[in-house]
Order: sequence, then structure tokens, then C-alpha cells
Amino acid sequence: MIPVPAPRGEWEAAAGRATRYSNGTMSDTPGNSYDDVPYDSFAYPHTHPARLATVATLFGLAPPDVARCRVLELGCAAGGNIIPMAEAFPHSAFVGIDLSGRQIADGTAVVRECGLTNVRLEHASITDLDGSYGEFDYVLCHGVFSWVPPAVQEAIFAACARHLAPNGVAFVSYNTYPGWHMRGMIRDMMRYHALQFDRPDERVGQARALLDFLAQTTQKEAGAYGVLLRSELDLLKHQSDHYLYHEQLEEHNQPLYFHQFVARAEPHGLRYLGEALVNTMLPGNFGPDVQKTLAQLAPGQIQTEQYLDFVRNRTFRETLLVRADNVPNWEMVPERVFNLHVSCGAKAVGRATDPGTKAPMQFRGPSGMVLSASNPVFKAAMMELIGAWPGTVHFPELLDRSAARLGRPASEEDRQALAAGVLNAHVSSDLVELSAAPVRFARVPPERPVALVHARAAAKGGRTSVSNRRHETVRLDDLSSRLLPLLDGTRDRAALVEALAALARAGELTVQRGGQALADADAIRASVAGALEDALGELARDALLAEV
Repeated sequence: MIPVPAPRGEWEAAAGRATRYSNGTMSDTPGNSYDDVPYDSFAYPHTHPARLATVATLFGLAPPDVARCRVLELGCAAGGNIIPMAEAFPHSAFVGIDLSGRQIADGTAVVRECGLTNVRLEHASITDLDGSYGEFDYVLCHGVFSWVPPAVQEAIFAACARHLAPNGVAFVSYNTYPGWHMRGMIRDMMRYHALQFDRPDERVGQARALLDFLAQTTQKEAGAYGVLLRSELDLLKHQSDHYLYHEQLEEHNQPLYFHQFVARAEPHGLRYLGEALVNTMLPGNFGPDVQKTLAQLAPGQIQTEQYLDFVRNRTFRETLLVRADNVPNWEMVPERVFNLHVSCGAKAVGRATDPGTKAPMQFRGPSGMVLSASNPVFKAAMMELIGAWPGTVHFPELLDRSAARLGRPASEEDRQALAAGVLNAHVSSDLVELSAAPVRFARVPPERPVALVHARAAAKGGRTSVSNRRHETVRLDDLSSRLLPLLDGTRDRAALVEALAALARAGELTVQRGGQALADADAIRASVAGALEDALGELARDALLAEV
């Protein structure tokens, strides 16, 4: 049974009291729902200007320099996405707007604490934007479009058209069909039940109770409906409360087909560039028969991708738009990687061999995908990249280092072979990443380590998840959570040990040995000293330490 508290009175009347929420739409919850239930504000790697510039470069355009650009984020919440960007690119300027005054106030406090002067958060609606904001090289709109009414969706397109620089790139994410047909059914079920209750916590609790009920009642359902329903329910039960509340229970969540999104963007003078994840645009993983059929069914890129969405049952897109006079060339040309930065989070499978031979080597990526390579310069490059991870290597430098590993100077043949190998690995798997800007951080902790300013502020505020220099979210353990705020460059190793030991004596950090908490001051100090270097090394590997 679903546990049901007493429903609120006068539900029918209350349901009509619509009020604006965070991104400029209407909610059937009295008050501002993003003030009542703030959305966790984190970094979204796929929105990073360096990624957007990479996609534009791969498709033959000349995007603005990420190191000196202007970025506008629509629906920025508390700035968790653009504040780390602002710290990483001090010569660029960032503006974020959001209709949640509470989240803008929270984010502004973080900006002030970090001492950043190149980022500004404003309490404003997307519909209030005008020409006074000026042009931006990159416009970001993540997690907004599907969750606002049609008028605000049109305002998003209009803002991109009005504020995008001539060679700029816009990012817009949205829910898509056909995958959202099933999710929409579950959302309707949750809303039918949960909106009988007043408070946000009641609604979320009741939504979860309904999910449990549906999971129990469909356990033995062997049909297609039962299989799909259980798959979706399993995904939802692991989501956070704020996600469940805003994704599933808000008034607006209207998916659309990819071709419909492109068609709506075109009257605003916007053209489809590609997806933030380029490999989702390609049919290569389906084999030659599927590719041949797609070539017959789909005369162009947009039609091809729409059919791919049908095949994949796609639920979500992260689409990039440019001005209509910028025409992308979707043919993959290896030469376009010549000035990009390369990274690789893969590991060699088995014992490393001499890359100078033609013996194949295998590399396994983070998702488990395995790449087999026999070209010597590409194998040497993979070994260089693995050693440099999580940092990037500029392609010309990678070429020279790979050739040096082979004991010879780089040739033009090497350059072409490496470019082709890197590009192929990038578009066909998750093994190789490309970026229009380098990822810079301290690979080895210096004597007086300095953590990223925004990460220090987040850890000081009690956050156990922070954003790193790769614009990813890193979860901190108890020791790292206490250590990170101390890394401001004023403390050497001895001072860090003393500061952590003081926290342990004050009961703010638990230091254990053999499962027992230590109380003796000398024992605490010795234990902290023994763990400090490993903790600093882990923060360096997580790209959380700044270059000094």
C-alpha cells in the first residue's frame, strides 16, 4: 500500500493558483518552487565553452577563443556551472540569469567569497532579456527548455538569436521523443498522486511511494510494458529529491522530437550545428546494413539523426546552435584536430608492449569499451596521454612526444596518422577527448598546496561534491572535505597536519585506527600525517589543485 497522509483541503481551488518559478515558467505550487526546493547547482561538463568550441572546430567553423570570450547562461540557478568557468578563465566574462531570487543570492555570496570579478549573477527572467546585455560568444541553457511554457521556449530561441556573436555557439538541452513517451506516462502517474498534497516534501515522498508501489505490482509482468516500466522505475528511484520534484512534478515538462526542435529554431535565424557529444550523431555503432538503410531513408544529417533517435529510443538531447549564415561541414576531417588539446582516461589492457612494433595494443575506456590499435605513433600517443591524465596535451606537442617515444622525429605521415587515430577514437568511443582549451592544474602537490577557490568555498560550506578543473563533479571523503578549505597556499605540510589534528581534537574530524576513534593528541597527529600525502595526491589526481 502507498502511505498517504491527509490530503490538503480545497485542492481543486489551490491547483489554479499558478506562480512563476525559477526559469520563467508557471508552477502549480504556491510560491516560487525553486526558492522552496532549490536545484543543486553543479558543473555540467557538456556545457563547457571548450567543448562547444571543439564541436564547432570539428565541423569546420572558427569559434571564439575560449580564453577570452563572453558567456551567458540562461537559468543559471546558484551559478554552480559558470562560477568554476570564471575561475578557470579569468580573461573571459560570464553572466548568469535566473528567476529564483534565493538561488541568485546564494550564488552571489559564493562569487563574493571567491573574489571573482568576471562573473555576474542576476535575478531576472529569460523573457526580460533585451539588447542591453550585448553579444556573447557562448550562450548556455541547460535543463530549462522542456520545463517552461511555449512562450518562454520562444524567448530562449530569441535570446540565442539576439545575443549570439556572429561566430558564437549556443547550447540548449531538452527532453526528446520517442524515449520520453514512457517517462511521460510515469510522470503523469506521479503527478496524479503527488499533487494531492501541499508541501514539497510530501509531494516527493508520495511520488517515491507510488514508484515503489508500481515496482512491486509489475515485478511479474513479463510483457513489454512491464519491462519498460521497471527499467524507468529503476532509474528514477536513484534520483535526488530536487530532481524528482522539478523534473517530474512541475507543471511543465514538454518533450519534443529532434526535428521539431530544429524546425522551431530556424525561424529565429538559428542553424543546427551538432550535439555536445559528437558520437551520438553518427550511425557507426550499428553496422554497415543499418548505415546503408539510413542512407536510403535519410537524405541529410537532421533526418539521419532523427531516425537514430527512433532506433535508440532517445530521451534527452544537448543540441548546439549557430547563426544561420554559419554552415557546418559534417564530414570528419582529421586535419581539424591539429590545434586541439587531447586527453585520455583509458588504461592499457594487459602488459604494455613496445609501441614501435606493429603488435596490437588494447586500451579500455571508463565505460569498459576497448580499443585495439596497431599504428606505432597512435600507440605511443595513447601511452603519453594515459601518463598525462587527467590533463590535456596540445596536439603538436603530443605528436612530438609520441615520435620521441619511438626514437625518431615526427613526420607528416605521423601527423596524419595520429590525427586520424585521435579523431576516430573520439567520435567512436569515450577513450579520447578533444578540447579547444587546455586543462591546467597542479599534477603534483606543491609544498604549500592551493585548491581551486570555488571548490574551497563549496567544501567550507559543507558540500561533499565539488567541481574540478575538468568541469566534472568530484565527491569528497571526510578527510578531503576538511582538508580542501585549508589549501589556500599559506600552509605547508606541518601546518596542515596541525590544522587537521586540531579539527580532530574539536570533534569535527574523526581519526580512527583499527576501527577505533583516536583520542590521544600524538596518535591523532601521527595518523593525520600518515594520511595527508595520499589525500593531497588524490586531490591532485582529481584536478582540484591550482597551478602556483
